[in-house]
Amino acid sequence: MVAEPMTTQPGRDWLDLASPPPQPPGNPEAPAPSRLSAGSRRLSERLERVGSGAARAGSAAFGHLQPVMAAAAGPLRRAAPVWQEAAERVGAHPLAARAAAAARRAGALPWGRALLLAGLGVAGLATVFLVWCAATLPPLAGPQRPARTVTVQAEDGTPLAQRGSPRGRALPLEAVSPAMRQAFLAAQDPWFEDDYRLDASGIAAVINHAFRDTISDGPRSGSPRLTQRLVRRDLIGAAPGEARSLADRVREAMLVLWLSAREDRPRILARALDLARFGPDLTGIDAAARTVFGKEASSLGPAEAAYLAGLTLAPGLQPDRDVTAVRALGRDVLDDMMMMGRLTGAQRTEAGRALDGLSPVGATPVTRSGVPDLVLAEAAGRLGPEPPREAVVRTTLDREVQAMAEKAVERRLDAAGRGGTRAGLLVLGPDGGVQAVVAGGAPLTETPDTRRAALASLRHLGRDGRPVYDRLVAGPMPAAERRGALLSLLADLARPTGDTEDPGDRDGLFVGSVGDLLVGTYLSGGSAENGAGDAPEALFQDLAAQIAKARPAPQVAEAREAARETASTARGAARPAWQNPGERPAAAPSLRGVPRVIDTGRLRLEGQAVRLAGVEGQGGTLAREFRQYLRRREVTCQPAGGADLYRCRAGDQDLSEVVLFNGAGRAAPGAPPELQAAEASAKARKAGMWQ
Repeated sequence: MVAEPMTTQPGRDWLDLASPPPQPPGNPEAPAPSRLSAGSRRLSERLERVGSGAARAGSAAFGHLQPVMAAAAGPLRRAAPVWQEAAERVGAHPLAARAAAAARRAGALPWGRALLLAGLGVAGLATVFLVWCAATLPPLAGPQRPARTVTVQAEDGTPLAQRGSPRGRALPLEAVSPAMRQAFLAAQDPWFEDDYRLDASGIAAVINHAFRDTISDGPRSGSPRLTQRLVRRDLIGAAPGEARSLADRVREAMLVLWLSAREDRPRILARALDLARFGPDLTGIDAAARTVFGKEASSLGPAEAAYLAGLTLAPGLQPDRDVTAVRALGRDVLDDMMMMGRLTGAQRTEAGRALDGLSPVGATPVTRSGVPDLVLAEAAGRLGPEPPREAVVRTTLDREVQAMAEKAVERRLDAAGRGGTRAGLLVLGPDGGVQAVVAGGAPLTETPDTRRAALASLRHLGRDGRPVYDRLVAGPMPAAERRGALLSLLADLARPTGDTEDPGDRDGLFVGSVGDLLVGTYLSGGSAENGAGDAPEALFQDLAAQIAKARPAPQVAEAREAARETASTARGAARPAWQNPGERPAAAPSLRGVPRVIDTGRLRLEGQAVRLAGVEGQGGTLAREFRQYLRRREVTCQPAGGADLYRCRAGDQDLSEVVLFNGAGRAAPGAPPELQAAEASAKARKAGMWQ
C-alpha cells in the first residue's frame, strides 16, 4: 500500500520510504518497480531492527545513569542560585557593561570582529595551555628514585666507599629534632616564620618570583620562598642556573600557590625536609641522618644539624669527601641560627667546637682524597646509561700500603705539634694507578692528570652480579710521565682548604722511589723549630722503612734513587710557588667587603669574625633587622685594639653608633662617649630593646 504524501508546510512534502519513487515517463533504463520495492522493504526492516536495538540500549544505559545523574543534580540545583546570583552581579558590574560596550564598538569597526575573534582565540589557547600545565603537574611526593648501591673496593675487595641513593622514610615534623629544623630554616629561609598574606599582591609576588631565574635571599619573603625552593628544586627538578621552559615556570607558580593555600607551614617544612638533597645521591632527612651520622633524625644535635644543613646549601658536595668545605658552610648556618635567636653566644661557641671535630660515618683519608669518586666517574661510561641496582668497582689501592701511609702521616703530624700543620702522601704503582693516598688539603679535582690516574686505578667493574670490565694486566708507565703525573696530583692535593690560609705557606715536598712504587709527600704550615724543614723527607723515610719491613728486601732495594724537591730549602727562583711567606705584619689589617651578620655586635667579613667596638650584641629579631639594614652594603673595618675588635663603617655611618642608636644592643663597659650618648638616646626614645 502506498501512503499518501503528508504536507507539513507549503512546498515541502514527506514521502513514505516504502513507496517506490515515481518514474519519469519514457525512461527505458529505470529498474523494475517490484525489485525496488523489495529492496526498500528490506532496508526499512533493518533500520527498524537497528532503531529498536538502539532504543533498548539507550533505555538500559539511562536506567544505569539515572541514579548518578540524580545524585549529581542535587548539588547542581542547590548551587544554581549561587551561580545565577554571581552571574547577575558580574553582569551588573560597571566593568562588565563597559567591556560589552567596548566589544560592540570593536565589532562595528572594519577589522573589529576579526580582532575580537583573534583575541578570543588567544584567550582560548591560553586557557588550554593552563589546563595542560595543571594536568601535567608533578606529584607532591616528589620523583620516585629507585634504590641503588655502588661500592668502591680496594684491590683485595675491602670496601673503601659507598655511593648510591638509599631510600628514607617520610618523617613527620615531630620526628625531626628541633635543632635540625632550626638549622634547616637558617640555611634555606631564616624569614620563614614572618607574616605573609596570600592576597592579590602575594599572588602577584609568587607569579613574579616563578618567572625569575634566581630565588631571592632577602628578608620578609615569608613562607613562599621555602615553598618556591621546594617546588623548583625538589618537585620540578630544575637545577640552579638551568634554563626553564614557560610550562615549568607556570607549573611552579601553580604548585607554590596550591601548597601555600592548602598546607600550613609545619607541613610545608616537613615536606621540604623529606625532599631536600643532602648530597649528590642523598635525599630526605631520614636517609641523610642514617647515612651520614648513623642515627635517627630525632637525635641530631646542633653541630650535626648544622653539618647537614650546610650540605643543602651545596648539594654537589659529598658528605664523606668535602668535609672541610661542609664544615665551613655549617659554621655559616650556626651564625644564622644565632642571628635568628635560636642559639646563644655560648651555645654557638660550643656547637662550633663540636663541628670542627665532627666527621661523618665512613669518612677516611681515602674518601677525603676524592679518588673513589674519580674512579666512579671513569667507570660511569662502562656501566651504561641506566643506573644499576648494584655495582662493584675494584681499584688498585693496596690496603697494606694505605695503612702504612696513614700511620706515617699521623706520626709526622704529632711530631709537628698539629698546630695548623697539614701533611699528605701519594703512592703510584708501576702503571700509574693509585696504591695509597692521604689528603691533607682539598680533594682532587677533575683534570686530565687525575682522570688518567683514575683510569689507571680501575681494575674490575661488575654490574648486578656480572662482570663488565677487567684490567688484569697493565703495562708500566714511562718514568718521566709517571713522575710528572705524581707532581701534578701532589700539587692538587696540597691546595689550601680555607679562605684565610696563605697558598704560599708550604714547607715543601719530597718525591722518591721505593722499589717499583713512586712516593710523593708534602707538608704545609710547619716551622723550622719543630723540625718541619725536613719533614717531607722524614715522612718519606718513615713510609719506606715500613714497606722495607713488611716486604722482601730485594723488592725494596731495586732502585734507591731519591729525587729531592724540598721547597723549604729552595732559594730564589728554584721553586717560588713553595717558598715560605716570610714575616707577617704585626698590625691587624683593615677589612673591606659585604659582611654576614652573626648578631648585632658581631660580623663575619672576609672569612674572619669581627666584633664591633663598644657594643654588646643581641640576636633574634634585632639581628635580623640589622642584617636587613646591611644587606649587600659594603663595610670597611679598622682595627680598634683587640684581636678581633674593629670600628666598622657603612658609608658615612659608624655601625657601632647605628646599633646603639636603634636600641639593638648595649654599650660595652668603657665605650666612647659618642656610643654612650647613642645608647642614652635609644633609651629616651624607647627604641629597640628599650621598649
